[in-house]
Amino acid sequence: MSETIIPKHIAILCDGNRRWAKNKGLLPFQGHEQAVKKTFEPLIDQAIKRGVSVLTFWIFSTENWARDKMEVEGLLNLFRYVFDKQVANFHKKGVRVRVIGNIQMFPQDIQERITKGEEKTKDNQKITVQLAMSYGGHDELVRAFQKIGTLIEKGELKAKDIDQQLIKSFLDTSDIPDPDFIVRTSGEQRLSGFMSWQSEYSEFWFPQFHFPEFTPDKLDEAIEEFNLRQRRFGK
Repeated sequence: MSETIIPKHIAILCDGNRRWAKNKGLLPFQGHEQAVKKTFEPLIDQAIKRGVSVLTFWIFSTENWARDKMEVEGLLNLFRYVFDKQVANFHKKGVRVRVIGNIQMFPQDIQERITKGEEKTKDNQKITVQLAMSYGGHDELVRAFQKIGTLIEKGELKAKDIDQQLIKSFLDTSDIPDPDFIVRTSGEQRLSGFMSWQSEYSEFWFPQFHFPEFTPDKLDEAIEEFNLRQRRFGK
């Protein structure tokens, strides 16, 4: 029997929280609460156990700001909970926490919590957990190109110097390997702009279960699914 290949980087689009809540007769916000307070940590623990190096959760997109005001405010409070309560526990487990996305869109207090949480956990090496917050793949590229454009305006860079490595160096994930495996829960078979640049050779899986149902056993199932793929990288 061949040895199981463990993806270095698994990225999860945390979809279906509201649908899960509706199926349970709960309020939509309770689906988000279940995801954050009950689903995240067991998945992180299992990822550490299986030897995954990076686990990314897309929990809030740039488009999600247009949702109902009360739902957005509830989500912001959940993010405060993550950095006030959960990050300290993650730190004890050796988890490095990173946030990718347009962080400037958040209230100042959340920006400060993010900075503090990243600083606190920056030297941890068990696993890197990335939270994609106020994140959009196209927005990320626009911000990267704006930074490159600024350097060109200052005369510090020439257009001919732009190549793939340079662009990657200005992405939110500049020091993180591209995802080997991208999972979108709840059956939606699209990426919605997630990691537009980084997903070039990612494998995809679109299971029907909603994110609050993503148990450690289902992470094992995802790894098994990954091992069914033949990765050729265009060769």
